[in-house]
Amino acid sequence: VVLDARSKDKFALLHVKGAVNLPFSDIDIASLKRVLPDKEARILIYCNNNFRNSEVAFASKLPTLSLNLSTYTALHESGYRNVYELAPRLDPATCKLPLAGTDAPRR
Repeated sequence: VVLDARSKDKFALLHVKGAVNLPFSDIDIASLKRVLPDKEARILIYCNNNFRNSEVAFASKLPTLSLNLSTYTALHESGYRNVYELAPRLDPATCKLPLAGTDAPRR
């Protein structure tokens, strides 16, 4: 599962194709059961700090303010143990991951 923890608006602009969107502010017991029902699934999380050169869709933040830290903690505390972060920082214009959204690069 590829999990985008950004807002629905930022997700609509640009996201990894096939990712599910669960904004950090919406994480609770019910949303986790609905979006991530399998606690054993491998989950790859990303947020603004995993991309560069796309300040509108992926505005830079200080590493300590990254949604990945909060999202990882929330998932881990909720019983998910197979959680990873997308790395290294990717440039949407050149990365090989398929992207979707209104600001997705045309290839």
